[in-house]
Amino acid sequence: MRAARLHGPGDLRIETLPDPAPGPGEVVLAIAAALSCATDVKSVERGHPSIASYPSPLGHEFAGRVEAVGPGVEQVRPGDAAFCADSAPCGVCFQCRRGRESLCEDLLYLLGGFGERLLIPDRVVSTNLHPLPAAVDVRLAPLAEPLACAVHALDVVDVRPDDAVVVLGGGSLGLMLCALAATTGGRPIVIDPHDERLARAPTFGAAETVTAERGAADVAAVRALTAGRGAPVVFEAVGNPQAWELAVAMACPGGTVNLFGGCARDTTFTVPTERVHYEQITLLGTYHHAPRYLARALEILAADRWPWGELCGPVIGLAELPDALAGRLGSHPKFTVIP
Repeated sequence: MRAARLHGPGDLRIETLPDPAPGPGEVVLAIAAALSCATDVKSVERGHPSIASYPSPLGHEFAGRVEAVGPGVEQVRPGDAAFCADSAPCGVCFQCRRGRESLCEDLLYLLGGFGERLLIPDRVVSTNLHPLPAAVDVRLAPLAEPLACAVHALDVVDVRPDDAVVVLGGGSLGLMLCALAATTGGRPIVIDPHDERLARAPTFGAAETVTAERGAADVAAVRALTAGRGAPVVFEAVGNPQAWELAVAMACPGGTVNLFGGCARDTTFTVPTERVHYEQITLLGTYHHAPRYLARALEILAADRWPWGELCGPVIGLAELPDALAGRLGSHPKFTVIP
């Protein structure tokens, strides 16, 4: 079989590997489609916590059809369409017992969606291999992974009817956050410097859009749209410290800021103390997902309320992946990879 393997920063290769065979509790998934994203770009450029060693498989948003099952597997059969998560919590550690599975102390990551087949370990099979709802096309199903991260983000904030909800960043995840906030009754305000993203935002529920200037003017625009007070809920979906600081400035007193976009590990940002103490701003972050959020994401895709397919990007073959992640096929990181 062919599969992408990362041999180190900047060294992504498409290689021929032995076909996998399932052992007890395991499943072989024939990949139908995988999605690329900014995390894949960063992984190739500088690595990622999910990469334990090199050479490493790559691809964490994928779905396909069950090709073979090992002894003891009963929840799926060969031929079934399935979405597979890119991780599985242990279920027994301190964080899992507290319902914080994304912080699992023994979180098992699974990469390898960029390939023709993938061996699914027994822990992933038992906790995070999801048969596809009939209404979800197998090529759309990989979107459940990033959507589950957005579902997690909405789960930890309180969006009330008609609340202004700022989404700083109109990329794929920003538009997912926008759609979910609109579904809960919020009034999303999407801020982004790219005209094409702002043009798409209303189709994902945006009530207002703002052309970002990446500075104080963006904060002023939010205040102008919220009677001068700022927004009760702000999602930062860009992933840089400057945007984090702007997000904090956009919240109203008593508001919540979800610093959703991941920054480089060695970076810092500054928060005025008065915002946290005297104005009681709540700052939080959400990373990754949990099995319940993935199940909910598949339900949301099946409901088909929003044009999710628009977020899947152009279709490319596996051989084109290195060029795509290096930016040689365009600046947008989202592609649908068909092995």
